[in-house]
Amino acid sequence: MQTAVKKKPIQRAAILHDLCTVGKAAMTNILPVLSVLGVEACPVPTMVLSTHTGGYGKPAIYPLSGFAGDCGKHLKSQGFSFDAVFVGYLGNKKNVREAYTFLEDFSGGPVLFDPIMADHGKFYSNFDESYNELLKGLIPRCTLMTPNYTESCLLTGEAYEESCGKEKFLRITEKLKNLNCKNAVLTSIPLEDGLSAVGILDGDEADWFTYEPTGRAYPGTGDLFSAVLLGALLKGLSLRKAAEAAHRFVAHCIQKSDAAGYDTREGVLLEPELLELVKIVS
Repeated sequence: MQTAVKKKPIQRAAILHDLCTVGKAAMTNILPVLSVLGVEACPVPTMVLSTHTGGYGKPAIYPLSGFAGDCGKHLKSQGFSFDAVFVGYLGNKKNVREAYTFLEDFSGGPVLFDPIMADHGKFYSNFDESYNELLKGLIPRCTLMTPNYTESCLLTGEAYEESCGKEKFLRITEKLKNLNCKNAVLTSIPLEDGLSAVGILDGDEADWFTYEPTGRAYPGTGDLFSAVLLGALLKGLSLRKAAEAAHRFVAHCIQKSDAAGYDTREGVLLEPELLELVKIVS
């Protein structure tokens, strides 16, 4: 029997993503960010790991295929709802299909989809074109997606090139729209002269803002960017303002982590900077 659940005075977001015991990546970035921005972040882990895969050898990995679907059925039976859903690392085809099912029950609000599968011009070792094709099925089910430049090329069939001009960026956004993408923020777009860009597809309007990359590379910064983006949108910022806030906070965390001599394998130094995030998004 379904039980009516009284609507809470704060917003609630479901997070379909992997969870690491140590290392700032995936949920260990997303949960504190959303919480400090006043959103109840509800974890729906797709797999659990002892560490992320960025430098600590071979971690203990336990896939949780089937959990998202069973979790969603139970929550629906008890009358729960979500104001937003964040779909991140799914890891295998079964989990992608589980995400389809979850979104059938919980897609009344914003759905952010981060199609994590590739970087630096190629798929991660455990993914291929068949996984890419299955992820495309999530695009019409989301209200916003956050692919990096490589992922946007793979999803649209655009050739990966070491630098991306404005014409190519606009071609990618048109092809994303043909895949029924409603809105998108494209990260890590490489430009000429060592610059990078964050691209924004806001309905029918496409544009970007550029920046000069600085600091060392840390795992998990894409997850951090998407978490801030979603939190800022839930606080009422426009897509452009939310993307700028997300970029600013990630750059701030990188700067602080570099200054502290932090081990890059740990991910960025996040917890001491959460109060700064509140200032940036306010």
